[in-house]
Amino acid sequence: MKFKIQIVSIFLFLTLVGKAQLTETHSVYFDLDKDKFSFSEGKQLNSFFDDLLYKPLLDVKILGYCDDRGSYEYNLDLSNRRVETVSEWLQNHQITIENISKTIEGRGEVALEDGSEELSIDDERAQNRRVDVVFSLKQSIANRIEIKKLDKNDLTEAEAEEIKTYEKKVIETVLGQEESSESIPTSKIKETTEEVPAVESEEEEYLDIPTKLDPPVDNTQEPFKSLLSKNLKKGQIIRLENILFYKGRSTVLEESQPLLDRVAEILVARDDIHFEIHGHVCCINPVYKDAYNRDTKKSNLSFDRAKAIFQILRKRGVNYSRMKYKGFGRKKPLGGIDKLDRRVELYITKIDNQ
Repeated sequence: MKFKIQIVSIFLFLTLVGKAQLTETHSVYFDLDKDKFSFSEGKQLNSFFDDLLYKPLLDVKILGYCDDRGSYEYNLDLSNRRVETVSEWLQNHQITIENISKTIEGRGEVALEDGSEELSIDDERAQNRRVDVVFSLKQSIANRIEIKKLDKNDLTEAEAEEIKTYEKKVIETVLGQEESSESIPTSKIKETTEEVPAVESEEEEYLDIPTKLDPPVDNTQEPFKSLLSKNLKKGQIIRLENILFYKGRSTVLEESQPLLDRVAEILVARDDIHFEIHGHVCCINPVYKDAYNRDTKKSNLSFDRAKAIFQILRKRGVNYSRMKYKGFGRKKPLGGIDKLDRRVELYITKIDNQ
């Protein structure tokens, strides 16, 4: 019970930090009884770190964990050594020791989740052998900047072009005027980054499928309205917007579960639809067919994300005979910014009576 309380505490911490500051989080995984991370983990950390913005201004929180084996004292020491490994790495990559805080005591172990149906005990333990690194930009700095993002992959095309000079300007201005609250404007971003809603045809008609979700889905903002279209056709692609996964993993984020529940409600009611679940990723070395999946320790991330959606929909009552799943790696990029390529889609293969 003590360790479960600690898990709740860290999630509360991250929630509070997220409300007060811009944040990005990355997890570094370690092998059993090791305090040095592997070459592949180093590549993952380096890739994540390269995409961060405003690095010299970032504060860093490092939290060390172990699995549930070994004594508390041993795990505490091992967690400490893992935290120090990551701290040293950061100090060699533009982060000063003054900006780093470390949390170890009371976090030497993390309780395994009860009743997990997705992971074996060994896999659960592997998930707990990690260090979480939380990068954050203070609210006082965030209030001054116009591009309020920390990950290059989240930038719009206009922001990506502007950031080349704007990031340097922000760093120099903040370091030179730390006490100032004056805003730091960009030089040329003027176009809106908001999507203009498509004008719907007057002839378009939609089904009304009730929901059991609490709170219920707002019909005026139905997230998967295209699935409700009476004119849905074979060959259409339905992108599952905001169905998000943990970075580098095939595990769906908890906040995305209600949206998946809504997709399942629609698909159960619309038993005339047959479809394939397509997984896509971005930013991989062309040598590899797919991205590395931390959950399986294999390069099969797009396939496993599609499979994860398949399993969830099946558990929610969607007949498995209507579904197939495929992973495409980065064979089908959209041609825009990278983050748009990290997606899961439903490809309609058949609609009964059409």
